[in-house]
Amino acid sequence: MAIKRYQIFALIFLLPMPAAFAAADCLDKTCVDVFTSDNQLIITAQKGAAKPTPKPASKKPVVKPKPVITIKPTPKPTPKPIVKPKPVVTKKAIAKPITKPAAASLSDKLIKLLPVGDINFQPEVDPLVNLPVYFWTQTPTRFTALVPILDVVVYVNLTPTFTWSFGDGGLLVTTMQGAPFPIGGVTHTYKSSKDYSVNLKVTWTGTWSVNGVTTPISGNAITQSISRTISVAKAPTRFTK
Repeated sequence: MAIKRYQIFALIFLLPMPAAFAAADCLDKTCVDVFTSDNQLIITAQKGAAKPTPKPASKKPVVKPKPVITIKPTPKPTPKPIVKPKPVVTKKAIAKPITKPAAASLSDKLIKLLPVGDINFQPEVDPLVNLPVYFWTQTPTRFTALVPILDVVVYVNLTPTFTWSFGDGGLLVTTMQGAPFPIGGVTHTYKSSKDYSVNLKVTWTGTWSVNGVTTPISGNAITQSISRTISVAKAPTRFTK
């Protein structure tokens, strides 16, 4: 069975700064976290959560009071009084303060699906009782990835632990994939002829690093479960002279 390749789903969006990234250093550099949730590997990054810029208080325009105009009396020979024109009062325009828009925080989230292997055994047809059956899986013994996110590159390193349950109560925990005959590594001998449900549980744990700083991946381990039925036959008995 071929290995399914992992897939990457990227979501890039603008949103307010969550509490996990509320540290002041996230304003100038990218804050990264790698953890597990719902049996998935999640990589998040946050940058540029700008502090709100206070608006300067606006000043009310100053209006100068109008000057009082007095009319001086003129001699009687002049029939009409002379009125001086009113001075023009000009208002100075007050420039509005220029406010810079607050920078939105940029967030990136990646979900990585790990490769799922299979169960293989030999002999594949009619394995016999009291003879070893060779088991192996094509699940890789290491999963590594270089994940670009925002302006940094995250290095992810995971290793699996294999738990074999052979269906008759037999159990084996190992870090080996196993192999066909004659290499082996994972074998089991059945004592009775019947159908057995073989289960392989793969448990992934590991670390991630950015700029040379390595951190364990937080959250529960990612687990995968694979099952396959094996039919064990009874060996024929033959007498010879």
